[in-house]
Amino acid sequence: MSPSTPSAASAREISFDDLANQIVVAGGKIGPSELHGFICGLLAAGARPDKSRWQKELAEFLDLDAVPADLLRDALQLAERSQQDLADNNFSFQPLLSSSDELAERGQTLCHWCEGFLHGFGIGKYAGELLPTSSEALKDLAEIAQLNASDLENNPEQERELFEVQEYVRMAALNIFVECNSAADGGETPATDAPTLH
Repeated sequence: MSPSTPSAASAREISFDDLANQIVVAGGKIGPSELHGFICGLLAAGARPDKSRWQKELAEFLDLDAVPADLLRDALQLAERSQQDLADNNFSFQPLLSSSDELAERGQTLCHWCEGFLHGFGIGKYAGELLPTSSEALKDLAEIAQLNASDLENNPEQERELFEVQEYVRMAALNIFVECNSAADGGETPATDAPTLH
Protein backbone atom coordinates (compact mmCIF):
# COMPACT_ATOMS: atom_id res chain seq x y z
CA MET A 1 0.00 0.00 0.00
CA SER A 2 1.24 3.45 -0.86
CA PRO A 3 1.51 5.82 2.10
CA SER A 4 0.23 8.68 -0.04
CA THR A 5 -3.30 9.83 0.59
CA PRO A 6 -5.62 9.52 -2.43
CA SER A 7 -7.33 12.68 -3.60
CA ALA A 8 -10.94 13.25 -2.63
CA ALA A 9 -12.04 12.55 -6.21
CA SER A 10 -10.28 9.21 -6.47
CA ALA A 11 -11.36 8.16 -2.97
CA ARG A 12 -15.05 8.94 -3.53
CA GLU A 13 -17.14 5.82 -3.82
CA ILE A 14 -19.64 5.88 -6.67
CA SER A 15 -22.89 4.54 -5.25
CA PHE A 16 -25.68 2.72 -7.08
CA ASP A 17 -28.16 5.51 -6.25
CA ASP A 18 -25.82 8.33 -7.34
CA LEU A 19 -25.20 6.65 -10.66
CA ALA A 20 -28.90 5.90 -11.11
CA ASN A 21 -29.75 9.57 -10.59
CA GLN A 22 -27.09 10.73 -13.04
CA ILE A 23 -28.32 8.32 -15.73
CA VAL A 24 -31.95 9.43 -15.23
CA VAL A 25 -31.01 13.13 -15.44
CA ALA A 26 -29.02 12.44 -18.62
CA GLY A 27 -31.98 10.60 -20.15
CA GLY A 28 -30.21 7.23 -20.29
CA LYS A 29 -32.27 4.11 -20.85
CA ILE A 30 -30.47 1.62 -18.60
CA GLY A 31 -29.68 1.28 -14.90
CA PRO A 32 -26.40 1.48 -12.96
CA SER A 33 -25.98 -2.30 -12.66
CA GLU A 34 -26.25 -2.81 -16.39
CA LEU A 35 -23.80 0.06 -16.95
CA HIS A 36 -21.29 -1.42 -14.49
CA GLY A 37 -21.69 -4.84 -16.10
CA PHE A 38 -21.07 -3.25 -19.51
CA ILE A 39 -17.90 -1.55 -18.21
CA CYS A 40 -16.64 -4.82 -16.70
CA GLY A 41 -17.40 -6.73 -19.89
CA LEU A 42 -15.35 -4.23 -21.89
CA LEU A 43 -12.50 -4.55 -19.38
CA ALA A 44 -12.65 -8.35 -19.49
CA ALA A 45 -12.40 -8.25 -23.29
CA GLY A 46 -9.20 -6.19 -22.99
CA ALA A 47 -10.41 -2.59 -23.34
CA ARG A 48 -8.98 -0.02 -20.94
CA PRO A 49 -10.40 3.31 -19.71
CA ASP A 50 -9.77 5.73 -22.54
CA LYS A 51 -11.79 8.94 -22.58
CA SER A 52 -12.52 9.31 -26.30
CA ARG A 53 -13.31 5.64 -26.97
CA TRP A 54 -15.38 5.18 -23.84
CA GLN A 55 -17.31 8.38 -24.43
CA LYS A 56 -18.51 6.90 -27.71
CA GLU A 57 -19.18 3.41 -26.27
CA LEU A 58 -21.06 4.78 -23.26
CA ALA A 59 -23.16 7.16 -25.36
CA GLU A 60 -24.24 4.32 -27.63
CA PHE A 61 -24.94 1.98 -24.71
CA LEU A 62 -26.94 4.60 -22.80
CA ASP A 63 -28.69 5.66 -26.02
CA LEU A 64 -27.56 9.27 -25.61
CA ASP A 65 -26.30 11.78 -28.17
CA ALA A 66 -23.62 12.80 -25.68
CA VAL A 67 -22.66 11.70 -22.17
CA PRO A 68 -22.75 14.58 -19.62
CA ALA A 69 -19.32 15.44 -18.23
CA ASP A 70 -20.14 14.37 -14.65
CA LEU A 71 -21.51 11.01 -15.76
CA LEU A 72 -18.54 10.40 -18.06
CA ARG A 73 -16.13 11.29 -15.25
CA ASP A 74 -17.82 8.91 -12.82
CA ALA A 75 -18.10 6.13 -15.40
CA LEU A 76 -14.37 6.39 -16.16
CA GLN A 77 -13.57 6.43 -12.46
CA LEU A 78 -15.78 3.37 -12.01
CA ALA A 79 -13.94 1.70 -14.89
CA GLU A 80 -10.54 2.40 -13.34
CA ARG A 81 -11.70 1.14 -9.94
CA SER A 82 -13.26 -1.96 -11.51
CA GLN A 83 -10.09 -2.71 -13.46
CA GLN A 84 -8.05 -2.54 -10.24
CA ASP A 85 -10.54 -4.75 -8.38
CA LEU A 86 -10.74 -7.32 -11.19
CA ALA A 87 -6.95 -7.55 -11.31
CA ASP A 88 -6.61 -7.68 -7.52
CA ASN A 89 -5.33 -10.99 -6.15
CA ASN A 90 -7.54 -10.47 -3.09
CA PHE A 91 -10.68 -10.97 -5.21
CA SER A 92 -12.11 -7.70 -3.89
CA PHE A 93 -14.26 -7.13 -6.98
CA GLN A 94 -18.02 -6.72 -6.45
CA PRO A 95 -20.74 -6.09 -9.05
CA LEU A 96 -22.54 -2.77 -8.51
CA LEU A 97 -26.02 -3.84 -7.42
CA SER A 98 -29.02 -2.33 -5.68
CA SER A 99 -28.95 -2.48 -1.88
CA SER A 100 -32.75 -2.44 -1.72
CA ASP A 101 -34.53 -4.32 1.06
CA GLU A 102 -36.61 -5.93 -1.68
CA LEU A 103 -35.02 -9.19 -2.82
CA ALA A 104 -36.79 -8.98 -6.20
CA GLU A 105 -35.19 -5.61 -6.95
CA ARG A 106 -31.72 -6.83 -5.98
CA GLY A 107 -32.18 -9.96 -8.07
CA GLN A 108 -33.31 -7.94 -11.07
CA THR A 109 -30.24 -5.70 -10.89
CA LEU A 110 -28.05 -8.84 -10.86
CA CYS A 111 -29.74 -10.04 -14.06
CA HIS A 112 -29.21 -6.59 -15.59
CA TRP A 113 -25.54 -6.65 -14.55
CA CYS A 114 -25.05 -9.96 -16.39
CA GLU A 115 -26.80 -8.55 -19.46
CA GLY A 116 -24.51 -5.52 -19.44
CA PHE A 117 -21.40 -7.66 -18.99
CA LEU A 118 -22.25 -9.82 -22.00
CA HIS A 119 -22.94 -6.74 -24.11
CA GLY A 120 -19.68 -5.11 -23.07
CA PHE A 121 -17.68 -8.28 -23.70
CA GLY A 122 -19.21 -8.50 -27.17
CA ILE A 123 -18.50 -4.82 -27.96
CA GLY A 124 -14.94 -5.28 -26.63
CA LYS A 125 -14.30 -7.90 -29.35
CA TYR A 126 -11.97 -10.17 -27.40
CA ALA A 127 -9.43 -11.32 -29.99
CA GLY A 128 -7.97 -14.36 -28.22
CA GLU A 129 -9.05 -17.97 -27.91
CA LEU A 130 -11.60 -18.35 -25.12
CA LEU A 131 -10.65 -20.99 -22.57
CA PRO A 132 -13.42 -23.56 -21.87
CA THR A 133 -13.94 -22.20 -18.36
CA SER A 134 -14.53 -18.66 -19.67
CA SER A 135 -16.79 -19.93 -22.43
CA GLU A 136 -18.85 -21.86 -19.90
CA ALA A 137 -18.99 -18.87 -17.54
CA LEU A 138 -20.28 -16.62 -20.35
CA LYS A 139 -23.04 -19.16 -21.11
CA ASP A 140 -23.99 -19.22 -17.43
CA LEU A 141 -24.10 -15.41 -17.29
CA ALA A 142 -26.37 -15.45 -20.37
CA GLU A 143 -28.75 -17.81 -18.56
CA ILE A 144 -28.75 -15.67 -15.41
CA ALA A 145 -29.41 -12.54 -17.52
CA GLN A 146 -32.62 -14.17 -18.77
CA LEU A 147 -33.98 -15.01 -15.31
CA ASN A 148 -37.07 -13.27 -14.01
CA ALA A 149 -36.28 -12.15 -10.47
CA SER A 150 -39.59 -10.34 -9.94
CA ASP A 151 -41.03 -13.40 -8.17
CA LEU A 152 -38.35 -13.45 -5.48
CA GLU A 153 -39.78 -13.07 -1.98
CA ASN A 154 -38.10 -11.74 1.15
CA ASN A 155 -37.36 -14.96 2.97
CA PRO A 156 -34.12 -16.53 4.24
CA GLU A 157 -34.12 -19.36 1.70
CA GLN A 158 -34.40 -17.10 -1.34
CA GLU A 159 -31.98 -14.63 0.23
CA ARG A 160 -29.42 -17.43 0.46
CA GLU A 161 -30.08 -18.57 -3.11
CA LEU A 162 -29.66 -15.04 -4.46
CA PHE A 163 -26.43 -14.62 -2.52
CA GLU A 164 -25.09 -17.85 -4.04
CA VAL A 165 -25.97 -16.72 -7.58
CA GLN A 166 -24.44 -13.30 -6.92
CA GLU A 167 -21.26 -14.91 -5.65
CA TYR A 168 -21.13 -17.15 -8.72
CA VAL A 169 -21.52 -14.11 -11.01
CA ARG A 170 -18.76 -12.29 -9.13
CA MET A 171 -16.32 -15.19 -9.45
CA ALA A 172 -17.31 -15.85 -13.09
CA ALA A 173 -16.52 -12.23 -14.02
CA LEU A 174 -13.19 -12.41 -12.18
CA ASN A 175 -12.35 -15.68 -13.91
CA ILE A 176 -13.18 -14.34 -17.39
CA PHE A 177 -11.15 -11.18 -16.77
CA VAL A 178 -8.11 -13.06 -15.48
CA GLU A 179 -8.15 -15.74 -18.20
CA CYS A 180 -8.70 -13.34 -21.09
CA ASN A 181 -6.23 -10.72 -19.88
CA SER A 182 -3.58 -13.23 -18.80
CA ALA A 183 -3.69 -14.82 -22.24
CA ALA A 184 -3.31 -11.43 -23.87
CA ASP A 185 -0.43 -10.61 -21.57
CA GLY A 186 1.66 -13.70 -22.21
CA GLY A 187 0.34 -15.70 -19.28
CA GLU A 188 1.29 -13.18 -16.63
CA THR A 189 -1.10 -11.35 -14.36
CA PRO A 190 -3.54 -9.01 -16.14
CA ALA A 191 -2.00 -5.88 -17.63
CA THR A 192 -2.57 -2.77 -15.56
CA ASP A 193 -0.24 -0.37 -17.38
CA ALA A 194 -2.65 0.42 -20.22
CA PRO A 195 -3.62 4.07 -20.75
CA THR A 196 -5.91 5.44 -18.06
CA LEU A 197 -7.59 8.78 -17.63
CA HIS A 198 -6.56 11.06 -14.77
